[in-house]
Amino acid sequence: MDAEHWVHVWGRAATAVLGTVTVVATLAGLGAGLLGAVIGAVFWGSLTAVAGWLTSAWRDERPWAWWVWTSGTVTVVLTGLSAVVDGSWFAVPWVLVSGVLLLLLVHPDSRARIGVPEPQGTEPSRVASPECGGGSTTDPARPF
Repeated sequence: MDAEHWVHVWGRAATAVLGTVTVVATLAGLGAGLLGAVIGAVFWGSLTAVAGWLTSAWRDERPWAWWVWTSGTVTVVLTGLSAVVDGSWFAVPWVLVSGVLLLLLVHPDSRARIGVPEPQGTEPSRVASPECGGGSTTDPARPF
């Protein structure tokens, strides 16, 4: 499974949904006057911009994007679980979707972005390492 790809797809879908909500909220706010439209546009537009920015950072493989996505998703899952325990069945689909995103984020493919050390017993590929006959940058006699 390409977990990194599906996190990016989820981010793009969330950005598109938030963009649609922004348009709908702005149009609905026009019924309440210009101030209602501005408030709707600014609030939902800000959420859309943050989602798009995080999705772009994920695509660019920024290590901090994993931390932001993961902490935000954990917050949403815990808040949704609290709502489900209180009897709100409307939160169940949101918890399920966010739970799947959290599973994708903790998948080793996604965690590799933050520099998680390799498991014990595996040897990373080192083409120019001294053990493989390559040179060392600290040994002037073996520059390569």
